[in-house]
Amino acid sequence: MRMRYRGFIHRFLSGILIGIGCILPGVSGGVMAISFGLYRPALDALLTFFRDTGRKLRYLLPIALGGCIGLLLGARALTQLIAHSGDLVLFLFIGFILGGLPDLWRETSAPLGRRMGWILTGAALTLPFALLGAADAPAAQLTPVQSFLTGLLEGAGTIIPGVSTSMVLIRLGWYSAYLQMLWTLLIPQLIWMGAGFALSALVCMHAVKSFFDRRPAAAYSTVMGFVLASAALVFPGFAAFPRCFAQIGLAIIGIILVQQLNNINIPKR
Repeated sequence: MRMRYRGFIHRFLSGILIGIGCILPGVSGGVMAISFGLYRPALDALLTFFRDTGRKLRYLLPIALGGCIGLLLGARALTQLIAHSGDLVLFLFIGFILGGLPDLWRETSAPLGRRMGWILTGAALTLPFALLGAADAPAAQLTPVQSFLTGLLEGAGTIIPGVSTSMVLIRLGWYSAYLQMLWTLLIPQLIWMGAGFALSALVCMHAVKSFFDRRPAAAYSTVMGFVLASAALVFPGFAAFPRCFAQIGLAIIGIILVQQLNNINIPKR
């Protein structure tokens, strides 16, 4: 019973941070899930949900609850927080992202040279996001089509590690309206977004699972490339003294928190 409780807390807290990561510019929800050791178990649970449904539901429910809370609370606080301390927030999330690297490295068993090649491939696939600008338009209510497309992007960004939905939405000029939709709970737009998310996630889940099943060493190494490139894209640069120490400290705190979460001896499924 105690182990189940610890597992619930682990997945719930991780879900909150994943939810915030989904709306933080430059951060990928998929990368966050990997950093917390939840990505592959959750993917398998979703794709086999109707086999042993009760156990899969108990595993996924705290992640889903935490994710929804992270999205809603994050959307409400993010605009002000980024405006005043955006660099500190990004350094904390860089720590969260990097904290999962040791576990990813242990998942691969290929020769070092081949492993490094896959890591470089994953990093290269993430580089196009460096070309995305930050020309967000003033907040305006999203149309049903835009809400549906936002859901499609969110589904892809959650399932495919390294894809930052927020960066794409900023480029499209929809990011401010997306945050407003979340924090004011615009139900019609949220329904359209949920439909797009479900469709996109379902398609992406099957494709990603096939890759992990057929070539696990290549998959985990490529994801390491996504993780490293994501951290580099988020990196805002060091501030002047003494703020730079706060930035470094928050990154270290993020790494330690992820390691502590992942060191909890709990069943993964």
